[in-house]
Amino acid sequence: MDGDSIQTVTMFGTGLIGGSVALALKRAFPGIRISGVDKPDVLDRALHLKIIDLTGPQRSDLIILATPVSDILRLLDQFVGEQTLVTDVGSTKAAICRKAERIGLSFIGGHPMAGLEQSGPDAATADLFQSAPYFLCPVKSTPDRATEQMREIAKAIGAVPQVISPEEHDRLVAQISHLPQIISTLLADQTSVHKDLAGPGLRSMTRLAGSPFHVWRDIFRTSSGLPHELQSFIERLQRIVDSLEAGNLDEIEQLFKRGGGQ
Repeated sequence: MDGDSIQTVTMFGTGLIGGSVALALKRAFPGIRISGVDKPDVLDRALHLKIIDLTGPQRSDLIILATPVSDILRLLDQFVGEQTLVTDVGSTKAAICRKAERIGLSFIGGHPMAGLEQSGPDAATADLFQSAPYFLCPVKSTPDRATEQMREIAKAIGAVPQVISPEEHDRLVAQISHLPQIISTLLADQTSVHKDLAGPGLRSMTRLAGSPFHVWRDIFRTSSGLPHELQSFIERLQRIVDSLEAGNLDEIEQLFKRGGGQ
């Protein structure tokens, strides 16, 4: 299988990410047939929006798991002995990749760095992955050429493939994705009483707080790097407090220069 030879895909999860992958694949590979597996009401909406063409598991050239991480971990078991390449779009990779490798799946981990605060098939868009990093995490059971095949697919939907180990992925994404989500949500909660009086700065800072918790529950549960990133952030915040209390703004000035890219 290569990008141009994909004819059929089974998509487990047809919400924002799964639906966007489906739409992007349809645009990249005209004539592709995509089957969806999801709750009945979600599938009905995805069919109506022409995100998918049919429902239920099908014999496919590619299987994509676009569900919460706990569901991905559960779904892996049903593909033991499956020759079709299985990939996923989960936001953490170590637990998923370790299990897929342990049970010998034809598998490669995946994670496009894209999303919105909205969820569900109505939020899906074929443009979601334009210029977005798309992490690919091979394991010992990844078939020959599967990494290159997934590189081609990522490029075809507009993304920029990045091959990385599952462990390094989780350390990196804890810093650049999971930490910002926690900070934004905490800031939104701390300022909620007076949010109507705030200017655009606070709205920009708290935009991520609109993300639904059901999307993040499994991410936080499996983000082994997040506690370290939070502790490091807390220590840096404390240094800012100490500088303010001492009337020493030199460190804060340097922070502004570094943070602003000056």
